[in-house]
Amino acid sequence: MVEVRKKVSYDADGFELTFEPIENSINIDKTSKGFQVTYLTPDENPVNPIEEWDGNGKFYHWDNNDEKAKYEELLGYDSETGEKKPDNPLAVRIDKYEHSGVAYSVETEGMQDQFDTSHTWAVWFPDESAMEDIKRFKSKEKQRKRAVEIARSACELFNQWANGEVYTIVKEVFDSKKNPIDFDTVGGYFGYEEAEKELKTWRPAKANKTSSKKKLDKVI
Repeated sequence: MVEVRKKVSYDADGFELTFEPIENSINIDKTSKGFQVTYLTPDENPVNPIEEWDGNGKFYHWDNNDEKAKYEELLGYDSETGEKKPDNPLAVRIDKYEHSGVAYSVETEGMQDQFDTSHTWAVWFPDESAMEDIKRFKSKEKQRKRAVEIARSACELFNQWANGEVYTIVKEVFDSKKNPIDFDTVGGYFGYEEAEKELKTWRPAKANKTSSKKKLDKVI
């Protein structure tokens, strides 16, 4: 029996790349020993920064049975008596806009649509690290302001994660005849602009920069 395997490769000006690059991110630099190609590719397995990283707080959702009690507590709602008290001063209401993607935002700050926006879809509340940050401020007003700032940042990170806006930086080394020698990757860069900024630091400092935009061909 003959084993048949499908192989896909990506050709950028004669350089056979290991991963599928984001075309406008490709940099080809000539070095003393050959060439270096750096580019961005989507991070296929990014971690959820809200669940895995400290300091971003946590979202509590009304439709999650494990989180509903905390959601109601933060909003001052007693499900047994129906009594409504003021929201916890450090809790931030979060809206969700969902239409060809998901976007969390601090209440009223995001897209407001009659059909696609769910108001107070979640409530953000600081985790231990975020709480330490907030408590640096003495006044309640400044604490509240800082809580909203962290919640806003958490929404941005979550949106990038949920919508596939997380990237891996790839560096591939080739000899003078464009034969591949080695490659290195680092993933987990949230947001295209931030990933692009970091990508620039991977380019050789004194290399002859031949081009930052190259024609890409997909070969099957």
